[in-house]
Amino acid sequence: MSDPLRLRYPAHHPLPDTLPQEGTPPQMPLGDAPPATPPGNGAGSGIEPPSPTELDRARALLHQQRARSAAFASARALFQDPAWDILLGLFVAYEEGSPLTIDAVQAATGLSEVTIRRWLLTLEHRGLITCWPHTAAWPQRSLGLTDEALTMMLQFLQEI
Repeated sequence: MSDPLRLRYPAHHPLPDTLPQEGTPPQMPLGDAPPATPPGNGAGSGIEPPSPTELDRARALLHQQRARSAAFASARALFQDPAWDILLGLFVAYEEGSPLTIDAVQAATGLSEVTIRRWLLTLEHRGLITCWPHTAAWPQRSLGLTDEALTMMLQFLQEI
């Protein structure tokens, strides 16, 4: 029998030195960075790898979702989980210090405007996300996790 699979987490990516130019909407993190194992921390080295941060774990989950979607491209719709994708993307954006717009979430998830709208309204009604400013057109509104959702995400990510 082969060795059991285990998660590997991507290395921490520092924030860019420059911020996006004004008028450029923040991009939803895609989680496409391949998992990395620091040099010298492989099997048999005797060095215990550092524990991954919650951000590293969230990025790994995003990476796994992208890999799953690619591997099961013909059955992708069976594996869609819009609410979780939105919450995970918003957590990563929060940790990176860049709120997302509704347009950025829609572009990153590839979901229709109707599906995105339905899930965002549901998540907002449940007190998990907040949208602002309400005076902006729907696609340009920024999104963020509520304190309650952020607490739940941190608890979950610390457990995995």
